[in-house]
Amino acid sequence: MKITNFHKPARLMPNKDDKSEYHQEFYNKVESDEQWIRLSDGCFRSCWNCYCPKDKLSYDLPIIEKNKVRFLDMNFLYAHSDPKAILDKLSKIKVNNKIVRYAFLCGLDFTLLSLEIVQLCKKARIGRFNNKGHWINGLTIAWDRGIEEKENIIESIKLIESVGYDKRNIACFMLCNGKISYINCLLKLKILKMLRVQIQDCWYDNQKRGSINPIFWTKEECDMFGKLCRSHNIAIIQNQYDSMDLIYYNEMNKPNKDETEMRCR
Repeated sequence: MKITNFHKPARLMPNKDDKSEYHQEFYNKVESDEQWIRLSDGCFRSCWNCYCPKDKLSYDLPIIEKNKVRFLDMNFLYAHSDPKAILDKLSKIKVNNKIVRYAFLCGLDFTLLSLEIVQLCKKARIGRFNNKGHWINGLTIAWDRGIEEKENIIESIKLIESVGYDKRNIACFMLCNGKISYINCLLKLKILKMLRVQIQDCWYDNQKRGSINPIFWTKEECDMFGKLCRSHNIAIIQNQYDSMDLIYYNEMNKPNKDETEMRCR
């Protein structure tokens, strides 16, 4: 079994020009009660914050040794040569006569989802692991681009929910403090509010919500968005969201905001 040194996902790296930290290679590591695997490399998007290469590489599925597996692929549905076959195979695997549960750490590309794909994901028990390591019935997706994809994200959430995933357990990555502006991300957060979908706000490596170094946003914007994300998720989990509307209204109508983006509402 090949073991490699794992480096954090490329989508979270702050310096796109520094390519020294991304290892384009297979990864398989077993620790405690979990197994971490990379089955593919490559992504076609060239997001401003990410230096994951565009060329596709697929790796063989190793022996599954644990009942809890996390996949580290940047864009599995794009890069793997046969993602449907992999998902089908995962659904049939047992370890110690017990089912195996899986999660894609960096999320799935919602623009590449189809009914067949989400059905295979559900059958294979692709879901999420919460902070305590417990599997939950939801998917992780990534929305690092702008509000112009709102119709696509809405249809994708409906598709995921249609096969039996709990909508309130779906989580959406959103890159913050970046070239997608604060107002644009606020508009995206309002869409997630309408859909009742949680957010996983991303602030680059070694930064945490509440102690962010401003890059493209102001410190005030970083602080406010972090608070909004926390309140958003609590409201989704507790099914008490309407009280957040006034906060959104006040933030969206502050003076000196970009009027062009305001028209996207």
